[in-house]
Amino acid sequence: MLAMLSRVDTSKNFPQVLCLSPTYELALQTGEVASRMSQFAPELTIRYAVRGEEIPRNSKITDHIIIGTPGKVLDWSLKFRFFDLKKIKVFVLDEADVMIATQGHQDQSIRIQKNLSQECQMMLFSATYDTDVMTFAENIVANPVIIRLRREEESLDNIGQYWVQCETEELKYNAIANIYGVVTIGQAMIFCQTRKTASWLVDKMTKDGHAVALLSGELTVEERIQVLDRFRDGLEKILITTNVMSRGIDIEQVTIVVNYDLPLDVSGKPDCETYLHRIGRTGRFGKHGLAINLVDGPKTLDILRQIETHFGKPILKLDADDVDEIEKIQKN
Repeated sequence: MLAMLSRVDTSKNFPQVLCLSPTYELALQTGEVASRMSQFAPELTIRYAVRGEEIPRNSKITDHIIIGTPGKVLDWSLKFRFFDLKKIKVFVLDEADVMIATQGHQDQSIRIQKNLSQECQMMLFSATYDTDVMTFAENIVANPVIIRLRREEESLDNIGQYWVQCETEELKYNAIANIYGVVTIGQAMIFCQTRKTASWLVDKMTKDGHAVALLSGELTVEERIQVLDRFRDGLEKILITTNVMSRGIDIEQVTIVVNYDLPLDVSGKPDCETYLHRIGRTGRFGKHGLAINLVDGPKTLDILRQIETHFGKPILKLDADDVDEIEKIQKN
């Protein structure tokens, strides 16, 4: 972020930094952080290029930093010519592995990248890169400087990882209720693999008197922002979601993440990258966090073991019916 801000010449009234994020929510969060960091440079301005933001035809953007999503940025730069990509000094891809690996985002991001000047500095950020994505990234960035964690550092030491045996949906629900009733929780996020499961869980927990919110892909941008704002303000203590929320969103008071369903890729294999991003929603800013994985049978346990092997960190079994054992995981 500091590198982005330091390259801006505020005497020139045109965009010089372009930051792409895969979602509306991440773009806004990046903009909020940039705004706080630039509070002592009031002449520096930021423009969001996201759905809902409109500019009159034939206008020219005079803001120094543009933070947005690929489709809107593509329209503003190449279709409507609101700003000149050749004048961009710093180009940032946030959650770069998603931007590169997701077909639509990749096409749009590459179109934008190809219209930048040769002198433009490119920065690609993500907690995870698989081999194919890393190779692709190295091909589009000339002479890259690569900063990476060792594999053993990827799974944060301040997150306690546990699994609970739950053969049925009812036992899964009981496990969540038991843990939530014993552990002192700021706020919790529960990840489900499908919207259907997430909706069912929201209805059941709401009927039992829990302050629960649902965030999934079918919500409009406005609805998603409203849900996030309410969760950040503590109006709901539990956010139940799908993978739409697994990346990037920082909510300091989240102390526990529950994988109601373990993450799988499209082929049904363990999605270790998504697992890391999910559990990374807790334990933020150096605080201790808990990740609880619900296992409903041998196949799911095998998936969990593959994730455990991938990161080389133990995921310990927890008896969710034993109050004393639940209390211990918080103390540890």
